[in-house]
This record gives sequence, C-alpha cells and structure tokens, in this order.
Amino acid sequence: MKTFNCAIIEDSITQRKLLEQIIAKSKHLKLINAASANAETLKEINKSKIDLLFLDIEMPDMNGFEFLSGLTIQPQVIITSHDQKYALEAFDFNVTDFLLKPYSTDRFEAAITKAIDKVKSAKKKQPESKLVVKHNLKQVELNVHAILYIEALGDYVKVVTEERNYVILSTMSAFNDRLEADKFIRIHKSYIVNLKMVERYNHEFIEIQNKKIPISRAKIVELDQLLNCLD
Repeated sequence: MKTFNCAIIEDSITQRKLLEQIIAKSKHLKLINAASANAETLKEINKSKIDLLFLDIEMPDMNGFEFLSGLTIQPQVIITSHDQKYALEAFDFNVTDFLLKPYSTDRFEAAITKAIDKVKSAKKKQPESKLVVKHNLKQVELNVHAILYIEALGDYVKVVTEERNYVILSTMSAFNDRLEADKFIRIHKSYIVNLKMVERYNHEFIEIQNKKIPISRAKIVELDQLLNCLD
C-alpha cells in the first residue's frame, strides 16, 4: 500500500506530539518532519518531497500564512488552528482543508482522504507538457511548450511564455530539474531556453523573438548538438 510523506509545522510541542501520534496510527501517512515555523524549517521543507503539510497559523517566529507564502513546493496543505477566523484567509491560499482544534478522529480522516485523493488526481491528470507552479500565491499550470525562456531574478525566476510572464520563487537549478533535458538547455547562469523557440544563434548569443540571450562558452558544443538533434 502506497504511503504519502507528510510534515507538521506547529509550535506547540503538545499539539505536535498529539498529531504525530495520530499520523503514526495512519496506514497512509509517513511523517518526515515536525517543527515550528522559521526560516530554517521553511528551507528544509522546500528541499523535501512531501505530499501533505499540516500547518498551524499562530506561531512566534513565522505565522502559517508567511510560511505558505514562502513555499516553493506544492503539497496538499491542511491547516490546524484553534481559531475559526483564519479559515477564510486559509482558503484564499487554496489549502486542502481546515481543521479546527480540537478535531475528532473522523474529521481528521476525512481531511486526509480529501488530501490523498487530490494528490492522486494531480499525478494522474498532470501531463508531461504541463508544469504546476506557484505565481502570485496561486497554483497555475504552465504549458511547457509555450515557454520561450527562463531568466534568473535573484531568489526568483521569470518564466517568459508566448502569452505572459510568470515570476516564481525558485532557484534556476531547481526549475531546470523540472524541465525535459532534451527540450531545454541552461545556456548561461542566468538563462534557460526552449530549444524549439531558438530562431537563430551564433557562438555569442541566441535569439528568441528579438530577445538576444548570451551563451556561456562551456555550452556552445552542447547547444550545437541539441539543436541538430531536434525533430
């Protein structure tokens, strides 16, 4: 039976232990991290491969909404809170469910079932030509074939498509890892390009829709080989 990786972000040790005990009894869940919200925890979570995130709202160093805003991954998020007033704002972040403490075992199981169903559905429906990314705090689907190029912007990347641009919290390396290696190439520390969008090139730059993009010397041979192998 498949298990789903989850993490708990909760400042109360008592509440955290209680949730850990509930998760330990679940045949569907595997806990891989449990901590309070802070910059270091956020960094660890963004590097992890989790399907579900249990998230409190009121925490001393970083509240739940700040934590959500800093996520670069897209797990199913279940908010756990003592205060109903956060529910509306929570769903503005497209969370999966909101559990009002104290919650019953049945209510917990219902939230888990909902989250797991969404994980399964997302994996089935997401074709290879689509990428799910977070833009302006919302998850959006990018048509990979429509991407012209990706440009580094500090802690963000700008994805330029034929229709619009998307600014996404991600490193260039992390975003490059999500792309098909035979369709895209990182030709410079600050640029990744869609090979099929290249209109012309020399050994100094490529051109995509009048945009001149510099080429690193180390990438010239690889670029030649990939362009010559395109269908």
